Amino acid sequence: MKWVKKHENLIVLRTFSKRAAGLRVGYGAFPLSIIEYLWRAKQPYNVSVAAELSACAALQNPAYLEKVKDALVRERERLYLLLKGVPFLNPYPSHSNFILCGEELAKMGVMIRHYDKKELKGYVRISVGMPEHTDILMDCLRRVC
Repeated sequence: MKWVKKHENLIVLRTFSKRAAGLRVGYGAFPLSIIEYLWRAKQPYNVSVAAELSACAALQNPAYLEKVKDALVRERERLYLLLKGVPFLNPYPSHSNFILCGEELAKMGVMIRHYDKKELKGYVRISVGMPEHTDILMDCLRRVC
């Protein structure tokens, strides 16, 4: 973030996805000279009132946010290692709140999100959730194997 003050052409965007999944709230830092252009590209609606209130409340408790982030990172690593053991998936290391996998699930009749972009054709994105969500996913994958 501190680099934004030093570089006139730098924009830094952040999300709460690792700290408050599901909020769909993010923020950005950018030079003031860019704001006029950002307002032109801005969608007509802001985040929901519930998301805004949740994000503001979360910001009041940085220790909680850090605890949630640490738990998500631990679960992401656990999920990644478990997915590596599934013979028809090819998970890629991630620093996000999801893991991208080369997949054969669609051929096995498992419903997956469809990607129109050719770069993601043949891949599935698995979001990191709570440990119990990972356990359910792995149980389903073991049944398919």
